[in-house]
Amino acid sequence: MKKGFSYLCFTLLTAVMISCLISGDAEADTLILNDGTLLVGKVKEEDRSSITFRNYYGIFRVPREQIENLYKTKSYAEDIALRRKLGLDFNEADIRKNYKAGLKKITDKERAQQLKETKKDKEVKTGRWAQGRISVEGAFMMTMGELSDSLPTGMGAFISFDQGPDFLTGGMRNSFIPGIRIEWGYLSFTNGDNSLKGYTASAGPMWLFPQWNHNGRFHLALQPGISMLDGETAEETASITSFTMHSILGYQYPMGNFSFFANARHSYIYDKDVVFHNIGISAGISLKLW
Repeated sequence: MKKGFSYLCFTLLTAVMISCLISGDAEADTLILNDGTLLVGKVKEEDRSSITFRNYYGIFRVPREQIENLYKTKSYAEDIALRRKLGLDFNEADIRKNYKAGLKKITDKERAQQLKETKKDKEVKTGRWAQGRISVEGAFMMTMGELSDSLPTGMGAFISFDQGPDFLTGGMRNSFIPGIRIEWGYLSFTNGDNSLKGYTASAGPMWLFPQWNHNGRFHLALQPGISMLDGETAEETASITSFTMHSILGYQYPMGNFSFFANARHSYIYDKDVVFHNIGISAGISLKLW
């Protein structure tokens, strides 16, 4: 009798434990976003700012400000009932598929990928700029001032390197703290017998300003330097080395390790006899080095 009672207690305890485990695994979640999107799966992790949600399509980090409602249900059948209650269309097979996938544990590989994506999102949101980049661009320029008649237009080619300051500040990004930009270029203005050609080198501060809720960024650079130019007219030739100031305002859009950009440029080249300055537009591509 005593042995039978002990066996009965053990059986009941086992049944309770199995029931708890099944109930725990059967819990599903329905996530409703502000745009009306409904997601069925499982909340795997959460904090004050976001939740990590899993379903058949993968693992998603969802900011809480994008969440309208979160319903925790006991099974996919309750998720179906919830959709009926809300008057929404549904596919039972899709709900079951997402629910089952949401029960899977997050693997170490998936967690590492999630951390990488979270870091990338943070960098985009804060305007983080830790890497060094090399850029090439071509420019079309129009002369301003007293030389606009003799040398109305010109072309330019530039190669530059920029480095953000975040690696020095531990990632505490402030858009008003500039990085540095170094640029080398070649200018060519010709018109009949008149020409002005040569090299320019400059370096100065560069600011990045992230566009709100977008990967693109605006940038501003102010670069003092020197120009070594050869001028020629029908009557004479001359070589000058003079102070130069380049001002650049543009927009860049990153795609992986590359960024495409367009700039508005102004170049001021000082000479004791004549001031030569121009405005122009340029476009190019950048490659992230590290």
